[in-house]
Amino acid sequence: MDNQFLQNMNEKQLQEYVHLILSDPATIRTTSDGNRLQILSPGQLNLFEGPDLKDIAILLGGSIILGDAEFHVNASDWDAHRHSTDNRYRNVILHIVINNNKDLKQVTFNTLVISAEEIESVIKSGVTPDETTDTASLEYIQHYALIRLLRKSAYAQEQINSHGYRKALHLTIAEFLEKYNQRRKRPVYSIENLDDLMKNLDTSNIITFLDDLDNSETTALHDKLFSLMKTKIFNEGPHLRREIILNCILPLAICVASEESRISLFLWYWSTPALNKYGLLSRKFSNIPQNFLWEQQGMLEFIKEHGRKTNVIKEALHSYGFAEILSFYRLGNPPFKKNDYEVDN
Repeated sequence: MDNQFLQNMNEKQLQEYVHLILSDPATIRTTSDGNRLQILSPGQLNLFEGPDLKDIAILLGGSIILGDAEFHVNASDWDAHRHSTDNRYRNVILHIVINNNKDLKQVTFNTLVISAEEIESVIKSGVTPDETTDTASLEYIQHYALIRLLRKSAYAQEQINSHGYRKALHLTIAEFLEKYNQRRKRPVYSIENLDDLMKNLDTSNIITFLDDLDNSETTALHDKLFSLMKTKIFNEGPHLRREIILNCILPLAICVASEESRISLFLWYWSTPALNKYGLLSRKFSNIPQNFLWEQQGMLEFIKEHGRKTNVIKEALHSYGFAEILSFYRLGNPPFKKNDYEVDN
């Protein structure tokens, strides 16, 4: 490694900082093959034998892929360590390296290069890897934010399969409004108010937004989503409208969207600032900021699961069957081909 600053660090120390760098879900990176890559969940550091990061979730070319990741200083270490013949590495979907010094043959994963300068910058900034807390680390909250979005998307896909996306829009919002109005400490809307809201769905910007996605429209999706956040459907307040978008519109949109559009939708989810802080979440998660919507969504899902700190990605697979419902959700095993996920830039 040419970088003098990092030469005194062992691979385990570098691995921890790489894991920290990957914990930013709003960053779009590019693999060595030119594919756009978003790390939706950085996985868990593996303290035992086998891949360095277990159960990492990536968005590659509009598809969510779950598997493992391996970190090396040099790409050639993959062959030097004979990982290709080691069964423990069969689910590796991403190879993370500092020096991409070898074009590996007959591998099915993508390679991500993280420069020594980026690692050095993070170290010198004083930011340190998260430590486990009594409630949940930001890493776990990120896991749960992904689970929440996938869970709602899987339900939306089932409704679309049965009724089409226009009818699914009405059904999912009607069901959500019924539950919303039963919550304590929430603005209570009259039945007439909610009926008026439902009657105006088909003439709202929401249906236009979904129609555009169904027609593979990819222009200014970020701006359109922010516009939906600001534009009344009929007479609802901003809090209810935001919840409708997060719990109903976004999951439906992800299912209707093309691969190109889905990348933008996920980016919006992971990069949109929170409008305000919730007192309940601040009290329960005092160590975690509420800077982004996904942080709040992850905290809510963590509470829903009664604070279970388990391998939530695998658990969710068994509980919700995402791989069977969502066409854009894939497992790292069986192997996939890199060019299956290429997206034109």
